[in-house]
Amino acid sequence: MSFYQQNLEAFLQLLEQQPQLFTESKRQELLRLIDPLPDDIETLSVAIASWYEKDDEIVDAQLEILNQSLLMNQEPQDSAIAKLALARFPGANNQNLPKLNQPLNKETLKNVIQQ
Repeated sequence: MSFYQQNLEAFLQLLEQQPQLFTESKRQELLRLIDPLPDDIETLSVAIASWYEKDDEIVDAQLEILNQSLLMNQEPQDSAIAKLALARFPGANNQNLPKLNQPLNKETLKNVIQQ
């Protein structure tokens, strides 16, 4: 899986798991940002990353999800290294992060933003 795909999946999880980080104006701003863009994972990922880098709270939460995802993909869930690494994340547990039950594309991104 490419970093661009991982970044978008993590962002979708963030939208679903921590909706309080996204005010209505932020959601509208995101929709205006992605609306003219092509339905291309790399383009969408770069645009989203450029947008969220302006908000420290969203950056921190996004990085937490990405780090947890990377750790779980690199280390077996029951390894001592994975357990110790995941323990440093607030509220973390040793279960795999939920996978998206939807395709990863522009339409899915817009739908999750609007929820």
